[in-house]
Amino acid sequence: MPDAAPRAVTVYTTGPACVQCMLTESLLADLDIPFVECDITRNENSAARDYVVGDLGYTRAPVVVVDEHDHWSGFQPDELKRIAARFASRS
Repeated sequence: MPDAAPRAVTVYTTGPACVQCMLTESLLADLDIPFVECDITRNENSAARDYVVGDLGYTRAPVVVVDEHDHWSGFQPDELKRIAARFASRS
């Protein structure tokens, strides 16, 4: 079922100095969308960095991954609001 919401989205960030990353996480929280943050600048997250840059092809943060077919980079309020409906329908 493609419209089913995952348990949480993953937000790949470049740490607390990234304003767009912080705005994305803040809006996710405001919209009650569960998320997991992964700071790809940390050495222990090198596999995640390889996934974001190598597999997905993104070069700017944040990268929001809803599922394997639904992902984007940058602060995208309209995209976050779009997926909020998927999470709201689970309630």
